[in-house]
Amino acid sequence: MSKTKPLALLPAFETGNTKAAASQAGATSADLWMTPYDQIRYDPADNVRPVDEAWVKELTALMIQHGYDKGSPLHCYVRKEGDRDLFYVYKGQHRYLAAGAAIKAGKDLGKIPLVVRAANEVDRAKMVVDGHHSNRQKAASPLDLAAAIAELRDVHLYDQKQICTELGITDQTIRDISLLEQAPAGLHDLVRAGSVAGTLAIEEIRAHGGDKALERIVNGLSKAKEAGKSKVTKKHLNVQPASHAPAVQAKIGDARAKQLFQALQSVLHDPGFGQLSPGTVHGVHAALTGLEDLLELPAKAMRHPIHTPNKHGVFDKCETIKSPRSKNKTESPAEIHLAHVEDGVWLQSFSLKLGSGGMSGLPSMHSFTATYPTRGEAIRAAVSSMTRAVECSSSMSKAKDADIVRRWLDKLWLAPDPDWTPELAAKLTAEKEVS
Repeated sequence: MSKTKPLALLPAFETGNTKAAASQAGATSADLWMTPYDQIRYDPADNVRPVDEAWVKELTALMIQHGYDKGSPLHCYVRKEGDRDLFYVYKGQHRYLAAGAAIKAGKDLGKIPLVVRAANEVDRAKMVVDGHHSNRQKAASPLDLAAAIAELRDVHLYDQKQICTELGITDQTIRDISLLEQAPAGLHDLVRAGSVAGTLAIEEIRAHGGDKALERIVNGLSKAKEAGKSKVTKKHLNVQPASHAPAVQAKIGDARAKQLFQALQSVLHDPGFGQLSPGTVHGVHAALTGLEDLLELPAKAMRHPIHTPNKHGVFDKCETIKSPRSKNKTESPAEIHLAHVEDGVWLQSFSLKLGSGGMSGLPSMHSFTATYPTRGEAIRAAVSSMTRAVECSSSMSKAKDADIVRRWLDKLWLAPDPDWTPELAAKLTAEKEVS
């Protein structure tokens, strides 16, 4: 019997009548003022915390995409200035600033909903307390996000691109969350109970697989309880059994030291290295000085052969990269096909055979939607497309070999691109600024 179970999704419901519901509930109406944005004022001194510019940018992007959520009115009071009575925001400053940025970017948000504190309730102390409590919000957990993704994918039939756009997340986030979604039900229960953080559970699943992760976390919870704690942390997962000799303090071994130095060297060769702070640049140079001969040099740019399409425009003699395969299989479940059309122009396609689902196709001059300047960029584009294909298919995402493919895609996604140059980086930056 499977140890996993699908996340519970909300059943479909029928919408009702607002006035009927209000009548049955004995509800009364209150003032909600729909106000032009330019008639609303803002004083930073009225808000408890300083502005988080990153949060404003995130909200701005959401408003440009979805408009202003009328269910989240700004909280205001009325301030007398000369002979005018003006609305001032005291709760919702980030939404206010984001709305202004969205409007400046050309988005028509319509009128903004306001809830106005009555004049006899305008008390500075109460406003400070109110503002403080409004900032105390419980963030959605990874398991909450997994349920949201599952519902959008399986019930509302969103593809992965739509899910990323609507939820403001990346392909990598979906790959991570899918690990938790497919984990054993017992692990879901531990996350829901708060016995382990969802992020730590994902790390364990990625490193050890679902069943082993559950075993390690259950053992770690026992260690945590022995120490008087109710939640597993990394230190509880790395505790050796009592019968073992005390573990020697962990040291950086030769293999890990080499890996760290190679990572530093990758930073050194990155096109954006010169844009780092002087102290960071000096630190990298100092760490690597005199040690270059001890390390394997990163892959260097090389001349790639030009591929020629057949008479139908299909590149049937292109480069193919194959994923690892399971022990009892003779074929790889996933392949990436790369066609080098001319210098600086690459095409990509892919093949997948997972569960009862599958798709395949070679690069073609008649069916491509984009070209890529380097082989590495073409590989990353294929990885992104394959991730969407796997995670948006209930058959492929739950297939036995799906984790093999996911690990392979993660490795390719993080691989350095030896053909990337400062000129390409500058060109990409310029194109982004124009767009």
